[in-house]
Amino acid sequence: MSLNFVTALAVKSFDVPDKKRCPENAEYDLVTVNDYSVARLILGPGWRWSESIRPFEQTELCQHHHLGFCISGMMEVESSDGLRTTIHPNDTYTIPPGHDEWVAGPASFVAVEFLGAASFGRRSSRGVHART
Repeated sequence: MSLNFVTALAVKSFDVPDKKRCPENAEYDLVTVNDYSVARLILGPGWRWSESIRPFEQTELCQHHHLGFCISGMMEVESSDGLRTTIHPNDTYTIPPGHDEWVAGPASFVAVEFLGAASFGRRSSRGVHART
């Protein structure tokens, strides 16, 4: 088991992200503080992983682990074994690999993710987490 320690004070703003990715109907703002990547997701109405991201990832289902907090909007998630849930504003969530997800309703889904999203929208990441 590895341990993570915060060794220095660091502050970054999503107003000036280290990286910005804008695949179809989505925006991912990435900041890195010390050894940690944090992402703000803005996924537009109608966005769906299996339609928008699958061509980049080249996997049948999303293979990322997600740990996040929903700021606004709603997201539906369905696991490979058919379990479904809805993420609402003010929900904290974890999603294991092997799922599809889509924006539910007319509003964009806005969330901050602490695990998983650093690789989102990166061509052929195949679920591999990275800060690039």
